[in-house]
Amino acid sequence: MRHFTGFILAIIGIVGLYMPAIADGKPRRVITVGAPATEIVFALGAGDSVIATDSTSTRPGPVPTLPKVGYMRQLAAEGIIGLKPDLIVGVEKSGPDVVLNELSDLGIPIVILPSLAKMENLSDAIAMAGDALGRGDAAKLLSDRVQDDLAQLQDNDGADRPSIVFLMAVGHGKPLSAGQETTADEIITMIGGANSMAGFDGFKPVSPEVIASDASDYVLVTQSTIDQLGGIEGLQAHPVLGLNKAVANGRVLAISASTILGFGPSSAAEIRALADHLRKAEQGS
Repeated sequence: MRHFTGFILAIIGIVGLYMPAIADGKPRRVITVGAPATEIVFALGAGDSVIATDSTSTRPGPVPTLPKVGYMRQLAAEGIIGLKPDLIVGVEKSGPDVVLNELSDLGIPIVILPSLAKMENLSDAIAMAGDALGRGDAAKLLSDRVQDDLAQLQDNDGADRPSIVFLMAVGHGKPLSAGQETTADEIITMIGGANSMAGFDGFKPVSPEVIASDASDYVLVTQSTIDQLGGIEGLQAHPVLGLNKAVANGRVLAISASTILGFGPSSAAEIRALADHLRKAEQGS
């Protein structure tokens, strides 16, 4: 009986360790998983409570210096448990599920936001995070700001949309392009373009032959691709990406890698600025 009582007390102790002792409804030790989730939590004014993020999270400013819990889809329970979080905010497809279930069984609250590969889900994601963080008023203000940015995007449903291809350098492998059902495809549509690779779904490797034969008006790349290659000149000198006609002609549009990973609060303003840039480029051509 003594051993059984000790076992029960041990279980209570473990669960009690992870029950959020939060008097004001605001967690103090938050782990974020996924770049959009991290950006949302910081945009809600809860950045000081973030004790760790996953490896895809790179902004805002303080994030690169925070401890990392691994890649968003390959989390390990041990490292997370050791940080004693009182809330985990993650994006869709965070996991694996077995790890999330283990953390949840220990009493750690976990909030998984709706897919942020779709801009239409951003307001709901902000509201969910705001509720979990005890920052409902801040969530309403942030969501309104995002909607204001999106409202300023000009509709362009005509047949004269410029064609745009998305290309991204990935290590030493084949560059990737983006078909339908991707953030890149939605960005291209929102800025008034037509995706040249709309014939397939998802992100896929593309061959040098396809890149060289592509006749798109513009190429959309991540800013990190440009930075890694040393600017537009480095992009043009790339043995594969440089084969593209839009790249060769300097008709290059850039978007942050964070927005390609998923839409966050700053994505709407970024896309609006990109749309303005494209419109001015078209007017000058």
